[in-house]
Amino acid sequence: MYKMKRERKMKYTVHQVRKDRKSEKEAMDARFFGKVDKLFFLTAYDEVCTIEADDLDEVFQIGNIGPEEKIERLNRMHSISVGDVISNVYYECFVVKDFGFERLGA
Repeated sequence: MYKMKRERKMKYTVHQVRKDRKSEKEAMDARFFGKVDKLFFLTAYDEVCTIEADDLDEVFQIGNIGPEEKIERLNRMHSISVGDVISNVYYECFVVKDFGFERLGA
């Protein structure tokens, strides 16, 4: 599991599977097992919001319990959960796992 060390606040982007792709096997693998294929990510995920936070854990917390004013919504979204992808300003992408995060493609 990947744990990003604390830095100053950074802008993160949350990506979720598009509604029209949710029934595909890759989407099920993402939601149930946190297994995200890089090609599937590039073709089936949309940016749904940005959140300014200290780290990935805080992004997860804000994306689930708020406060709402820290979320800039770009599209319809559900709370952050397994299989969602969070990217930072350095274009590093992290998959939300059952416990923690894993770098996409690791």
